[in-house]
Formats: sequence, C-alpha cells, structure tokens
Amino acid sequence: MPSNESRAKAIGQLIAAGRLAAARIECDAFTHAAPSDAQAWRLAADVALRMRSSADAVQFMRRAVELAPGDAALLIQLGQYLLSMGRRADALSVALEVERAFVERPHVLDALGTLLTHCGEPGRALACFERAVAADSFQIALRYNLAMAQRMTGALSAAESNLDIVLQARPLDGEAHNARSGLRKQTRQRNHIAELETALRLSKGQPSAVGVEFSLAKELEDLGEYSRSFSHLSAACRRFRASIQYDVAGDVDVLDALRREHSTARLPRLSSSVDSDRPVFILGLPRSGTTLVERILGSHPLVYAAGELDTFPSVVIEAVHERCGGAVKKLEFVERTLELDFDKLGTSYIEATRPRTGNGPRFTDKLPLNYLYAGLIHAALPRARFVALRRNPMDVCYAMYKTLFASAYPFTYDLDDLARYYVAWDKLMRHWEHAIGESWLTLNYEDLVSDQETYSRRLVSHCGLEWDNNCLQFQNNPQPVATASAVQVRSPLYADSMGRWRSYVRELRPLQSLLERNGIACG
Repeated sequence: MPSNESRAKAIGQLIAAGRLAAARIECDAFTHAAPSDAQAWRLAADVALRMRSSADAVQFMRRAVELAPGDAALLIQLGQYLLSMGRRADALSVALEVERAFVERPHVLDALGTLLTHCGEPGRALACFERAVAADSFQIALRYNLAMAQRMTGALSAAESNLDIVLQARPLDGEAHNARSGLRKQTRQRNHIAELETALRLSKGQPSAVGVEFSLAKELEDLGEYSRSFSHLSAACRRFRASIQYDVAGDVDVLDALRREHSTARLPRLSSSVDSDRPVFILGLPRSGTTLVERILGSHPLVYAAGELDTFPSVVIEAVHERCGGAVKKLEFVERTLELDFDKLGTSYIEATRPRTGNGPRFTDKLPLNYLYAGLIHAALPRARFVALRRNPMDVCYAMYKTLFASAYPFTYDLDDLARYYVAWDKLMRHWEHAIGESWLTLNYEDLVSDQETYSRRLVSHCGLEWDNNCLQFQNNPQPVATASAVQVRSPLYADSMGRWRSYVRELRPLQSLLERNGIACG
C-alpha cells in the first residue's frame, strides 16, 4: 500500500505530464483510501479544475478546507477557484476570512494580496503587500507586487522607488522595466534609456528582452525620438508575436458569427424578466478611453465603479458548458448561447456581482471584451445601459500596438492582425448599436477630450442620472485603477494622445492602407 506522500507525488507527476484522466483515477483512489487527507482533496480539486469541472473543483477544495481549517493557503486556493468561475463575491468572502485570521507569513500575505487584487480590492491588497515586504524585505517578488499595488492606488513615486530596488536585484526583468517606464513621462534630464540599452544588450534575445524593448520604445517616444522608438517597438512586437500561437482569422470568424447569429431578427425574440437598471456596461477596445469613462461615472455619488468584472462571460460559459456537457468550439459556442435561459443569466449576473457592486442606483462593469456579449447582455438585462467607446482608428490601433498586454489581446502585436481585427470589430459594434437601440450610447474619445462637460453630461444623462459636478473632477477620484491607464486617469484631460500616430505616418502606412481599403476612415 503506497503512502499518502508517495500517492500525492505520483499524482503531481501525472498532472505535470498533462495526463489528467489518469490523475483523476488516482485522485478517486486516493480520496477513497484517505478521505481525511486534505492533500488528497486538494489534488482532486486541481485535477477537476484543469478538466473544466469547476463545480467539482470547488466542492473538493471546500472538503480540503474543512479537513485543514487553519491552512490559509488552502483557503486562498479556494478563493482562486471561485474567482476562476466568475464568483467574485464568494471569492472575496473567502479572502476576507483569510484576512481576519491575521496571517503573518510573507508568502501567504502576498498570495492574499493577489487574491484581493483580483477581487477588486486593491486597497486591502496594498496593506497585505506592505506587511509581506515588512516581514521579508529581501524577497524581490514581494516588493514587485507591492509596487504594482502602489501603482493601482496612485502612489506612483513609491512604486517607482520600489521598482528601482527590484531592478537593482533583477536588472533584466522586462516586466519591472515596463512598469517603471510607464509611471511618468520621461525627460531628457530624468530617464532610464542608458540602463535599458544595457539591459537589452545583456538580455541577448531572452523573453525578458520584450519588456525591456517596449520600455525603451516608450521612453524614446517621450523624448520625441520617434524613429528610434518605433524601431524598438516593432522589434519587440515581432519577438512577442513569434512566441505565441495565434491566428487572427479565428477571432474574426467569431466576430462575424456574432453579427450573423445574434441578428436583429433573432435578438428581439430572446427575453428576460429581470428588472434591473443598475448595470452600466462600458465597452470598447483597450486604450480607447473606457477607463476614463469609468472614472467620470464613478465620480458620481450614485455610481459605484466595480472595475472589470468577468462575471457575465463566466455565467454564460458555465451555462453553455452545463447545457452541452462540457466545452464546445468557438463558433458552436456563439450558436449555443441563443438557447440559454435568459432569466437565469440575468439573475445569475446580478447575484454573482453582489456585494461587490454596492447598493447604489448604478454600478459600472468595464470589462472591454463585453463587446462580445453585448447582445446576450441586452437579452438577459433588458434595462441595462451600454456606453461604447470609439477612438480614431489609427490612434487606438497604435495605442494597442505599443502596449504590452502579455496574456491578452494577441491581435495587437502585428499590424496586419490589428487591421483585420479592427475591421471585424467595427462591423460588430455598428451591428450592436443598431440592434440594441436607445440603451446604447456611442461616445467618441476625441469628443470627450475636446468638450469634456458637454459629453460628460450626455454620458450621465444616458445612465438616467442627474448631473453632478464631481464628474468633471474625475482625476481626484481616489478609487484604485488596475488597467494600463492607471497613471493617465490621475491627471486632468489632456489632448496629447490625440493624433499621436501621425508621428509614425511612414511606419504605420501599411496599417492605414489596410484599414482604408476596408472602408475605415482614418482621419
């Protein structure tokens, strides 16, 4: 009879090798032979989650927690599982339970801070990261996470100081370089270009070189050295694009299928009796101004800015998996969503977002990719409002191209991919505007920047609210920001980014030509 330790080791090896079916069989045997062993149930939960059996994963992890009630790490893992299912409110409850236990181990505090960040509580997360670094100031990974929390909460000078320490210890850390360069506009007198050039030379094509070169491109642009900037940017994008497996045609097919299947003829036949006008969905491409709109609305005393909630996609995915007995391919997924119970979808969304969205009259959900779900959202929550951001096509495409998203938006690292995706996205947004009607407001970023009060008033009115002058002082909003716009939205509106692409007319001409050939006016 193998020992529990040897069983756990063998299962871990099966998981590492990707042999999940075999690992599940061994987990069943392990939990049967040792039903009081928390490790057995933790492994069973891990396998279940990897096999997309989310409900089983949570059930098994809860059993592990019951068997080891003082294990904060298990509780945090349970919170992570709940979060992966879109159950952010439940995940937050677990995180707060760990927080009340007053844990002091640095790595547990760090993991708790990460969970709280993903639960939309960066302020609480900051306190955890501060305690973690105070307990072990030599762990550079802990200090990096502290710097990221400081960035989100607006402590930009402190974030830069901590990133300086991180980079003294890890001079080739591309993520840290990229984060530090973005904290402020660099100047001739104060920049990191020489340091970045050294790091790039020493990285010798390693993965870290991507972040270093993105940083170098950003700082050179700040100094007006546009040719050198774009040379580094395009090299970084090529390197990153070569490191991922991605075909933009698959995403374009999905965008086209959404217009075809979620048609103006079919959508009105989908109905829900969920009577809530609280959600306001802010959607658009990344770097199009969605965070700015969230900050403006979130400055209104009757609006709670809930951040980027992945709740609606999660409840839809879970419902399709439940109906189909598991995962389905992307195009079939688009079709199957039309078969769902929209009363249940709407109710599940509202319940899953409590208490995270407060009790006020309105809350915002700023997940950009909700543009893939807009028709379903309208069917499930017929009184919800939409604010769709648009920006000059060349400006928004260039802004995406120069941003290192790493784990998201794979179409942004190649100009041809960008053009093809943008064209399909543009068609989809026009389709939603027509299909959804008066609940939909299209807002141009350039209009908002040029005439802040007029378009802010239009925005607030669209949400069914009376005007409040706080909306003009969004830069004073103390709420944390977790997106790439965390630095910009802490300043008053400025027009510096409008027309930025024109500094690269020659380099971006292939992108412009592709867009214009497909009927996109670039301006």
